[in-house]
Amino acid sequence: MESALNWWIFLSCLIKQVHLEPHLSKQDLSLLAMDKDPTCFTRDLETFTCFWEAPAEKSYYFFYKMDESEKRCDVKQQTYEKTVLHICTFPSSDVFVYVKIHLRVIDRDTNTTIYNRTVSVEDQHLLYPPTNISLHPTGEVGQMLVEWKKLNDPIVNPQYEIRYSSKNTSNTVTLVSKYSHKLVSLDAGENCTVQMRVKPGGEVNKFWSGWSSPVTAMVPQTAGDILRCHTPNLHQILCKWRGELYDGRFSFHYRQINRSSWGSWKLCSKDNNSVHQCVLYGQESSVYQFYLSVGLQPFGRMFYAETFRMNSNIQTRPPEGLEAQSEEERLCLTWYPPFLKISQYIKYQIRYQHQGESEWKDFTTPSSKTSTCLDVHRGSQYTIQVRAQPNGTVYSGDWSDWSKPFTALLPLGKEWIFIVCIPVALLIIASAMITFFSRYFRKVKKSLWPSVPNLNKVLESFLTDISGSHWEPTFNIKQCDDDAATSVLEILPEKETSVKSCKKSTCHTLPDRGFSAGVKNKENFREDLEMAQDYVVLNNDIIPCFTGNDYVYGDTASHLAIEKLHCCPSTCSTTFPECTTNILNHSYLLLAEKSDLEEYHTACRRYTNMEITSIAYDASGE
Repeated sequence: MESALNWWIFLSCLIKQVHLEPHLSKQDLSLLAMDKDPTCFTRDLETFTCFWEAPAEKSYYFFYKMDESEKRCDVKQQTYEKTVLHICTFPSSDVFVYVKIHLRVIDRDTNTTIYNRTVSVEDQHLLYPPTNISLHPTGEVGQMLVEWKKLNDPIVNPQYEIRYSSKNTSNTVTLVSKYSHKLVSLDAGENCTVQMRVKPGGEVNKFWSGWSSPVTAMVPQTAGDILRCHTPNLHQILCKWRGELYDGRFSFHYRQINRSSWGSWKLCSKDNNSVHQCVLYGQESSVYQFYLSVGLQPFGRMFYAETFRMNSNIQTRPPEGLEAQSEEERLCLTWYPPFLKISQYIKYQIRYQHQGESEWKDFTTPSSKTSTCLDVHRGSQYTIQVRAQPNGTVYSGDWSDWSKPFTALLPLGKEWIFIVCIPVALLIIASAMITFFSRYFRKVKKSLWPSVPNLNKVLESFLTDISGSHWEPTFNIKQCDDDAATSVLEILPEKETSVKSCKKSTCHTLPDRGFSAGVKNKENFREDLEMAQDYVVLNNDIIPCFTGNDYVYGDTASHLAIEKLHCCPSTCSTTFPECTTNILNHSYLLLAEKSDLEEYHTACRRYTNMEITSIAYDASGE
C-alpha cells in the first residue's frame, strides 16, 4: 500500500514537472518575432515567460526587479533550428498586472549586461485565436454573417481581424471590434472561407494571435427564375419553383414581419407543399421573405427571393370575355376586368396577328378602360389576345398570362367590287386594242417599210444556180382552160386533104428570118380562120426543136406561138430543125402572150406541135 502511494506521488510530481517545463512552439516564435530581447509574453495574465536566442556554448544570468529587491530566474534551454533558446518562466507569485518589471541578461563569462528592458504583463498579452466561428445567411443574396465566441476577460478589450476569400476573390482583411460581422458583396453561389485572429486593444502595439482554423460555407444566391411568387387577389400567395433542378429536393422557408421586426423562419408544411409549390395566406399589407434550400449546411445551397410585399407582387388572372365588333375600317374590342377591386389601377396590352403572318403586333392601352379599337383591313382574319398588369400607381406587379386567342373575320365592303372590276375592264379593253392594232399594224408597216431582200443571199443563190451542170426550171406543160370543150374528131386521109397556101397576112417567119409576107386584109384572114377552125393537120415531120429552154424567154415564145398559129406547113416546114430527142422538153410550145392572141383565141384551137390551116373543101373535087 505504501509502495503504491509512493509511486503515485512520484508520477504526480513528474507530470507536474513536465507541465512546468517551458516549451515554445514555432508559431509562438513567429508571432513574437518582432518583439525586443528578451522577448516576454503571457497567455492568460497569470503566467509570464521571457526568452532570448543565443549560441549553445554560452551561459547567462537573468534578473528581474519589480520593487526594491532584484530576483534571479533559473534559465532553461530549448534547442531550436541550430540555436538555443534561453527561457525564464516567472513564478505565479511574481506575476502582476499594471506593474513595471525591469529585466537584465548578464553574460557569465564576461559578467556584462547583454539585454536590459522594462515590460508590463498586460502589454505582453498573446491571445489564443478565436474559437467557435460560424457563418450564417443574413437573408440577402451575397451576404454572410460571421459569429464567434466572446472572451470572458473584462480586462481585455479585444480587436479582431477577419480574413475571407472565395473562388474569384483574393484574401480580404477587415478589422472589427464586435462579436459578429456581416460580410457583403460576396460571390453568390460560391464557397466562402473565413479565418480570424485577435489582439488586445489599446494604444500600445500588441501581439496578434495566430489565425483560427478556416470555416467554409456556401454564399446564398438569388432565386431568379427558380422561384416565383405572386398574389392573384391580395389574399392568397402562390409560390412555385422549378422541380427539375437538384432532383426537386427543395425546402421552402418563409418569415413575416411582425410589428416592424422579422419573425423566425418557418418551413412550409408538407401538406401545403405539393407539386413544387407552396400556398400562403396574408393581408394586403403583409411583407414576407422566402428562400429555398437544398443539401446539408454549411455546404448546401440557398436561393433567396426578394422581399415580398403583397401590394407590389400582383399577377391577376388573364382577362376573360373578349369580344370584337367591326365598324367600317375598325375592329372594336371589349373584355372583362380580371380583378374588380383594383380595376381602375390596371392597364392592358393587346396583341394581334394577321392571318399568314408570323409576327405579332401589340400596343398598351393608356387607361384602365376595358375596350379599344384597332385599324384593320376588311376581308382579313385576325387572332387577338389581351393581358393585364397593375399600372404601378398604387398597386404593381407582373403581366398576367395572355387570354385565350380570339379569331375575328372581317367581311369585305362594297368598294371591293370597284377594286376588282376596274382592273378587269381595263385588261379587257387593253387586250382588244392590242389585237385590233396589231392586225393593221402589219399592213401599215409593210406599206411604209417594204421588206428589202438580202442582196448577199440573192447573189449567192444566183451564183450557185449558174455554176450548176444543168439548169432545168420548172414550167407548165400545158396551159389550157380547166373545162375542155367537147368536139367531134374526124380523121381524113392525107390524099383527100389539100392545104391552101397561107395568106400573106397570116403567115410569119421566125424572128431571125423576118416576116415573109405582109397582111393583106383583115377580112380575108378571118374568112380563112372560119374555114380552118374545124380541121387541123397532124404533122409528125415538122417538130420545132429549140436548143435549151427557149420557150422561157417571153418574146421568142410569143413570136413562135403566133407563127405556129399563122403559118402554113409549106412555108414553115423548112423553118425549124427536126428533133426527136427530149420530147418532153420540146414537144409543147408556150402560148403566145395574151395581148398578141386576144383577137384569135376564139377562132383557134390550141394544140401542141400542130398547125392551124385553112382547108378548102371542094365539093366537086371530092
